[in-house]
Amino acid sequence: MREYSEQDPLPVTSSGTQAVLGALVAIAGVVAAANPANPFLRAIGNAAPQVAAAMPTVVTACGAIVAAFSQPPQFLRRRST
Repeated sequence: MREYSEQDPLPVTSSGTQAVLGALVAIAGVVAAANPANPFLRAIGNAAPQVAAAMPTVVTACGAIVAAFSQPPQFLRRRST
């Protein structure tokens, strides 16, 4: 068995958390786009209307990109008996 030194990268283990969080961010962007009367979006809209109009689309796109480039979650599988 090989020993790891400080220069070796750590083994990559992914539980899919990043993909799930990316999907949740994308869903939050869709919900924000569906509800433009959101107080947060209205406050941004008062300060910078163009930013408020683009915010839900940008949030949705960022979440979708993070989810797409992440490792998929590993769900427990049932054993067939």
